[in-house]
Amino acid sequence: MTKRHVPKQPDLILGPLPVELIWRTVGIELETESVVLTRGAQAHAAKRHPTEYPVLLPHVASVIADPLYIGDDAKNPGKIELISRVTAAQSFVLVAVNLERDARGQYHVASFYPVSEVKVQTRRFKGFLKITRKS
Repeated sequence: MTKRHVPKQPDLILGPLPVELIWRTVGIELETESVVLTRGAQAHAAKRHPTEYPVLLPHVASVIADPLYIGDDAKNPGKIELISRVTAAQSFVLVAVNLERDARGQYHVASFYPVSEVKVQTRRFKGFLKITRKS
């Protein structure tokens, strides 16, 4: 039996992390740099969320660029959560970003997946998520 070769996905550069917005909202000071979604993170997300992955992938960059909520992930130190409503997914989408930059200075997406409105509101009520301060 011949093993089928599946082409590897390239790393995706998703644009700059919105550091000013993060600073104003949750008080974390970061350097302006790009966020990358590595092929490994893509494979992880596709494996963990196989039906949602193709729907969410086109929206990850827009969630990063313009989040509705930002949270300091207390359960996973060193990560920040960016959340927005994505109509195509019929839910909110959470993008977790590692705050430690790589050798190139880039931030990495750790994971992304849909979250319910109930979970978003519960986390807001507990103080884990903040509405972004656009100005």
